[in-house]
Amino acid sequence: MRSSFFFIISVLILIGSCSKDQFKAETPSYLHISNIDLEVSSTQGSDSQKITEAWVTMDGTFLGAFELPCTVPIIASGTHEFLIYAGIKINGISATRIRYPFYAPCVLYKGLDTLLGPLPDRLLTLYKDSTVTINAKTTYSDNTDFLFIEDFEDAGVNLEPSSVSDTSLRKTDLDSLVFEGAGSGIIELDTLNNFFEIMNSEFISLNSIYNQTVLELDYKCDHSFKVGVVVKSAETGNINRFESLHIDSSSVWNKIYVHMTNQVNLGNSEDEFGVFIGMQKVQNVEKATFYFDNIKWLHEE
Repeated sequence: MRSSFFFIISVLILIGSCSKDQFKAETPSYLHISNIDLEVSSTQGSDSQKITEAWVTMDGTFLGAFELPCTVPIIASGTHEFLIYAGIKINGISATRIRYPFYAPCVLYKGLDTLLGPLPDRLLTLYKDSTVTINAKTTYSDNTDFLFIEDFEDAGVNLEPSSVSDTSLRKTDLDSLVFEGAGSGIIELDTLNNFFEIMNSEFISLNSIYNQTVLELDYKCDHSFKVGVVVKSAETGNINRFESLHIDSSSVWNKIYVHMTNQVNLGNSEDEFGVFIGMQKVQNVEKATFYFDNIKWLHEE
């Protein structure tokens, strides 16, 4: 009992002797990232994107992924080197947030148009208890291979109905239906034509089936649909379909990034590949309408 009493007294004396400064929290600096924009070239299709996070690295140390717009507290001040990457929700799922591999490191701007500097010199000066605001812009990375792009801006369409499809994809130029630009794609199902399946018109050989593969698309629909990979066997010529994702209906235009690498891996390096979009209308629904735009199939070179 006596030993316990003297131990408690000793702890109280030790706490009392500590300086208050030892328990005082250090004042952080703050970095505010307003947004991340996507800039494209004339051969890369639309600049439509759904960048939801900023992945922030300072002086080579990863600080975290932050939902945009964000204010990042940083226990540091002075001049530091920042790298910021665009993050997305792969397959549209909040639990699967990733740094998008097809977007390059961001170009950073302080204010509206003051470039902070090229890689690797993205230097930014922080001040304690003060907020520095930046904007960011990304591009597609140099190792992005655009397997095909369908933005419905040209006369033809790169996606064709399969041999089992009841209907085909057509272009609409009605302003009230178009997502952006001159046109969008539309598919309509009814009781007589209740199944659709479209594929890219030409099968494609891939440089490596184990590299990252993603399908980007904008869509609006009153019925769910499926997206997946088509593999044409080099040995037999048979066509196999592997579903990547079942996408729910959306009453407003939405963008999604569909991860397809695992399904491509089910083929062989000698095979040829494509993508499919399709759906069987449920029986208790009289009509179903699907709108598509800015369909891009990307593969890592």
